Amino acid sequence: MATHKLALFRFVFVASRWLRERLTPAGLVIVALTAFAGAFGLDTQSNLAHMLFSLGASVVAVDAAAAVLVHRRAPRLSVRRHLPDFVTSGEPARYRIEVQNERTQPTRTGGLVEQLRQPWPSPTSLEHFRGAAASNRFDQRIGYPAFLEILRRLRAIDVERISMPPLLPGQRVDIEVAIRPTARGLAVFESLALVIPGPLGLVETRVPVNAGEATLAVLPTRLPVELPPAASHRLLQPGGIALAQHVGDAEEFRCLRDYRPGDPLRAIHWRSFARTGKPVVREFQEEFFARHALLLDTAAPYPFAPAFETAVSMAAWLVAQARDADSLLDLIFVGERVHRVTAGRGLGGADALLRLLATVAPTPPASIDPLLATLERNAAQVSSVIAIFLAWDEPRQNAVRRLLARGVRPAVWVVEPDGARFAGDDAGFAGILRRIAVPEAPAATPAT
Repeated sequence: MATHKLALFRFVFVASRWLRERLTPAGLVIVALTAFAGAFGLDTQSNLAHMLFSLGASVVAVDAAAAVLVHRRAPRLSVRRHLPDFVTSGEPARYRIEVQNERTQPTRTGGLVEQLRQPWPSPTSLEHFRGAAASNRFDQRIGYPAFLEILRRLRAIDVERISMPPLLPGQRVDIEVAIRPTARGLAVFESLALVIPGPLGLVETRVPVNAGEATLAVLPTRLPVELPPAASHRLLQPGGIALAQHVGDAEEFRCLRDYRPGDPLRAIHWRSFARTGKPVVREFQEEFFARHALLLDTAAPYPFAPAFETAVSMAAWLVAQARDADSLLDLIFVGERVHRVTAGRGLGGADALLRLLATVAPTPPASIDPLLATLERNAAQVSSVIAIFLAWDEPRQNAVRRLLARGVRPAVWVVEPDGARFAGDDAGFAGILRRIAVPEAPAATPAT
């Protein structure tokens, strides 16, 4: 049943979008009135509705024919987008486009429309999202408003129609475009089109403009949480850390390089100094770091679940926090497999981790087992652990107990729906466990 309903919703959406792309608001009104008059004008003897139908159909047909003729003489434009590196969900942003008239005739005032790629939801995600996001019984019965809302979130951003001023031959202008990030994700700009309305303003045609495909990462909102002081002691990292070039504490020789201010005198390679006349130091493989692990539980029931989005927003805030220059941060989560992505000390900054959090998706409940196993395998290398869980069952509790037995005192957050409390013993985790309740509606609130 859900599959048939999703197919119907998709057909209605595609059909309505097709009409909106070819008719102006006034044209939609005229077409609706014409169809209404046609339905009541079948009996030409009882009323004059057939005359209204003929008039409306003629007006729309004339404007459509004129729009086709205008389309053939459409201006030739070259457009180049200048997108930001990323934007944040819920925060209005702007980007810039360069538009140039490549023809020898001036152009009239017109509009440009961005075409964004539209991902489609699965039947399961639609059913769950409709039940969680519905604010009244009408939404739960009909379902289509929830379908439109989830499509809007899957697109990640909304872009309004771009007003283009008249251009002289060869003239180039820069236009600022406002965008509204609606949800975290990866927005794909598929194409750009020039909108040309008909003389009567009822029908419009779209002329493709060669602007290329572009992507824009929409980062999750960041919800502040109160953190305990993180451990700063350094631990051995067997094999070293790739790209972490430094005069290290290990004895594994790496290479020779020029002296930099601050390098210790004991690292100077005196033979090379005597031969070249310039100070040269020996570089070793760095093997001791203060390393912190951030565990994100992705075992959520459906996309855009409020608890899951709150957990991602908390992780984004933790990732964006300033850290000591000599520390590393491991983000551990489950996608198609268990991912352990490290930032800091030559391995990239927080931006790379935030981009990953922008596209992280829910996984089945069984995904928590390999996630906890990965954490336990690497527990000996980390100085501190921050775990954000979406449940508080026996496997998660046992994993925290094993960390405590190793001497690692983790900070644990359990994100749960408002009004519900996950079963679990809190007495043995005093001082490290905090529960955060989030509302059922998909609206995140700061966690403190």
